[in-house]
Formats: sequence, structure tokens, C-alpha cells
Amino acid sequence: AFIIQIMNFITQVTVSVIIYFLLRIFLKDRRSVYISSAASSLSYVFLYSSAYGVISNTADIHFIVTGLSLVFIFIAFYEMVVLEKTMLSLKNGDFNDMPKFSIEKSYKIVFKILGIGLFFLIFSFLSGFVIQSIFTTNLIIKIIFASIALVIYLITLIGIKKYNLTIKSSVRNLFIALCAVWIAYIGNVIFIYN
Repeated sequence: AFIIQIMNFITQVTVSVIIYFLLRIFLKDRRSVYISSAASSLSYVFLYSSAYGVISNTADIHFIVTGLSLVFIFIAFYEMVVLEKTMLSLKNGDFNDMPKFSIEKSYKIVFKILGIGLFFLIFSFLSGFVIQSIFTTNLIIKIIFASIALVIYLITLIGIKKYNLTIKSSVRNLFIALCAVWIAYIGNVIFIYN
């Protein structure tokens, strides 16, 4: 039953991310990132509730926030790849694919998306704690990695606001930190359940 639930979880996240990609490609509006993110998030919640019924307990909330954190990390990854591609085109003198709004603003949007993904990730760990209700090695490792990611996000935010840290390098570093947290989380789950 656990394997079936994990496969459904992965399928739901994948479908939601594909919905984001499709909307992002077809919507050319300046707010397309926000519209696509909202539609992708709502589609994930809809897919989950269609598969498992009414969201009524902590386990349901745990799977929803865990899925949403994954969706937002994929969204951030996609937006970073698009930004890096645009930057390379501009450096090579190709101005045909000029973005509709500034690169700096795009990096700020990705920074916000990563913040939302981090929020859901931390909420996922907290709901996991409520489900387990005892400190296991698995839970302690998750809390440590979530705390590290939160500290990195806060330090980056302070660096941007107070010390003129560039948003581009900040977003790159934060994305790497969140990916490291997710890799540790997935590795931990595989280790615990094998």
C-alpha cells in the first residue's frame, strides 16, 4: 500500500508540474509565473483529493505540503534554467529572445518561489513530526536539513536587503541548498524504508 501511495504521489506531482510547464509556455502575460504556479498548486490538491477523498487528517496535510514543496522546487528549477538560457543568449549578443521584464525581477520571482517551496518543505517536516510524534533518526535528520535550509534562506534574504548581495548568485545558492535538502530527504526515506 505504501508503494502504491508513493507512486500516486509521484504521478500527482508530475502532472501538476506538467500543467505548470504548459501554462507557462502558452501564457505570455507578465503574471504567467504566478498564474501557472497557482494553477499547478490547485491541480495538485485537486488530484490528491480526487485520489484519496476529503482532506481530513494530518497524513493528508503532510502529503499535500510535501507535494507542493516538490512542485515549487521544480517550478524554481524550470525558471532558473530559462533565466540562465536568456543570460547566455544576451551574453552572445542574441537579443531576439529578450524577456518581457528585467532579469533582476525574474530572479526576484524565483527567490519568492523558492521561499514558498521552503515554507511547504518546513511545514511538511512539522506535519511529519505530528504524525510520528516521537523523535526518530529519520525525523531528526529531516529537521536538521530543514533548519539549515531555513537559515540559508534567511541569511540570503538579509544579505540581499542589507549587504547588497546580488539576487542572481543568491538564488543559485539557495536553489542548490534546497536541492541538497530534498536529496537528503529522499535518501533518508529510501534508507529508512529499505
